[in-house]
Amino acid sequence: MRTVKRNPFLSGVLAILGGVTVAAGVANADVTSDRPAGLIVLPKLIFDSNGDLGVLTGNGDPVDTEVQLTNVSDQDVKLRCFYVNANSHCTNDPTRVCSVAADCQTPIPGGLCFEGWIETDFEITLTPFQPLIWRISEGLFSLPLADHGQLGSVPAVNEDPFLGELKCVQVGPDDAPVDRNDMKAEVSIITYTASAIDARAYNGIGIQAIEGSNDADNTLVLGGEDPEYNGCPNVLILNHFFDDAIEPISNQSVKTHLTLVPCSQNFQLQDVALFNTTAQFLVFNEFEQRFSASRQVRCFKEFELCSLGTGVDRAIFDYNPSSNSCQRSVFSAYVSGTLTGQTRIRGVDDGSPLHGNGLLGVAEEFYRTNSEDLGSVRATAAFNLHQAGERATPDFIVLP
Repeated sequence: MRTVKRNPFLSGVLAILGGVTVAAGVANADVTSDRPAGLIVLPKLIFDSNGDLGVLTGNGDPVDTEVQLTNVSDQDVKLRCFYVNANSHCTNDPTRVCSVAADCQTPIPGGLCFEGWIETDFEITLTPFQPLIWRISEGLFSLPLADHGQLGSVPAVNEDPFLGELKCVQVGPDDAPVDRNDMKAEVSIITYTASAIDARAYNGIGIQAIEGSNDADNTLVLGGEDPEYNGCPNVLILNHFFDDAIEPISNQSVKTHLTLVPCSQNFQLQDVALFNTTAQFLVFNEFEQRFSASRQVRCFKEFELCSLGTGVDRAIFDYNPSSNSCQRSVFSAYVSGTLTGQTRIRGVDDGSPLHGNGLLGVAEEFYRTNSEDLGSVRATAAFNLHQAGERATPDFIVLP
């Protein structure tokens, strides 16, 4: 049982892969997880009171997410926030959440798993230097400092189970975006097992507003030639164990999940078909051997690391470790030949004038006592990805 914001061992993988890093030419990006910002992105939120999301929660145990937003300034801060419900549902049972079509074959066969994208927005005001904490299963019907100028409320997420993200933009009294950077955020994902509570945590991703550049309309421009906010990173860098590697200190088997969300989103139209980015993956092992893979990302996608190499996503209640041919994936320790590696992730620009193809993400590790039993999770960790460069083309977030 542990709470992790940054994984020191995996950060140390960068030193193991020193030759790779030098060859890649890593540069600093302007999107950070440790500085205040005017636009906050929390790539993964999850709530599941009954364990219906199976392997996506680790053991298939109940799980909830705690969000903390903090105003770091000496002035009131108003936010417009947007929950994104990214659940997919079965066509033969619209109440059933699914990951792949195999989840929709019982009790009535023949169903398909249809992607969804539903936005729920809310507004809140935070007083100077105030943190605000809530669980997404409950929200906050009334804010704790309502008698001292704090306005608004936080709704609970609109479905159980829920899998999605949260974006918040700093606005003025008239609800128009402003060029201030006063917000930070942290996320803790909490799993409730029969005998213990396990927590994993990551920092919210902050995108800084550019002073004097905001035209106060409902289209936020991230990067490019005439930006209102810093651009999204050109490359995301994941330092990781290869799947099914045995971590040498704990002697436990490790699997990694990667969650990616697009920088561009249209909260007015809420159409998942508007965004379809090809994510390219360059994978390096400790010998600097290079592998590659690619997958499609729309509004939200959580990948088991092995599935990036096989193209086969796991059904929710599929606990067979070899069912998705993990041992034939370039992300498997059996194929890579080393325990750890580095993966560089880039969204391919499709030239659309309506949106960019930048990506943001977060990674989670699941440590298992038995590599042959995906239900034997003993500990978990979550951590932010490293970043390099800034995209040449802009991303757009359209507010309703």
